[in-house]
Amino acid sequence: MPKTPKTALDPNQTQLPLPLPPEVKASGDAWQINGTHPATVPLPNEVIIKKIEGAYTERDRKLWAFLVAAAWDDLLTVDIHQVRTAKVNDLFQSLGGGDTSTAWIWESAKRLRRTNVEWETLDDEGDCSLLSEVAVNKNAKQSGYLKYAFSPTLRKAIKHPTRFSRLRLHFMIGLSGKYAVSLYMLLESVANQRHAVLDVELNQLREWLKIPEDKLNRWVDVKRRALEPALAQINEKPEVAGFSVVMEEVKEGRAVARVRFHVSKSSERREIEDTMMAQPANKAAQNKSKANNTPPLPTSAYEAARKVAGRLDIYTLEQQWREWVSTKQKPDYSTASFVAFCKKKGGSVFIG
Repeated sequence: MPKTPKTALDPNQTQLPLPLPPEVKASGDAWQINGTHPATVPLPNEVIIKKIEGAYTERDRKLWAFLVAAAWDDLLTVDIHQVRTAKVNDLFQSLGGGDTSTAWIWESAKRLRRTNVEWETLDDEGDCSLLSEVAVNKNAKQSGYLKYAFSPTLRKAIKHPTRFSRLRLHFMIGLSGKYAVSLYMLLESVANQRHAVLDVELNQLREWLKIPEDKLNRWVDVKRRALEPALAQINEKPEVAGFSVVMEEVKEGRAVARVRFHVSKSSERREIEDTMMAQPANKAAQNKSKANNTPPLPTSAYEAARKVAGRLDIYTLEQQWREWVSTKQKPDYSTASFVAFCKKKGGSVFIG
């Protein structure tokens, strides 16, 4: 009898779930343009690069990234987020990507609701809309606030990605051209790799850029109308983009079969990253360690928290509360402090 392969799963053994990848952090302020401390949002490569179906425009990509950044701090604990559409439009206008009215935001949000994305990692896979819920009715528009939500699966994929691209939010919003945003996202996905090279077959590149089958059928057209205008914007301001790019054509015979992009991080970006790496021991880790050594809460505290936390997970809130309290000069680990924290998180959240 042949031996059972070592890789075969024993149905009688309980398979332990793989631990989640570390949670990633956004940086800067999505609402404030700051050249010294740029706002960045880390988006999972599995979501921004893999299969996407729907009328997903470049402006939709910008808005979705912004909505993720605006909701970042409460992404795992709050179900419904809100942003003031006039404020969003003002920011986009200041970066060259807005309009004279907010109508485009509502239309874009509807497309994001209808845009489906599929992804797969070593231990997980997902299939959902980029926005699981969005309120775009007459009352919502009159209120001036866009309400939106992400599916639980997507929220976890965003916060705990296996690989991610740290996008410079305001630079991305300011990009123009049909394919510039998509190409920027793709290039940023390799910027932090040891060998920062994106080597891709031409057909795969067309799919990632969502170039229609009946458009730009010749390589020369893809190069001149899709790639070169986008690369010019990046290379014109590498200190803002965070990197510069050199494109190389790879031929099979006389035809271009692949494209190779060589990405070089800007000196400004390297200085910022070196400073971050050279900082003393991670303050967040210290806070977490301090929080784990605090006295436990009584059962009555959890019962009181459930009454005010809505649908939020009180144990996730407890960890957040302990880490937050540990940063205070005089930490207050009382039941009253915990319940007040849960009540604040469980209430209506307005962003912006």
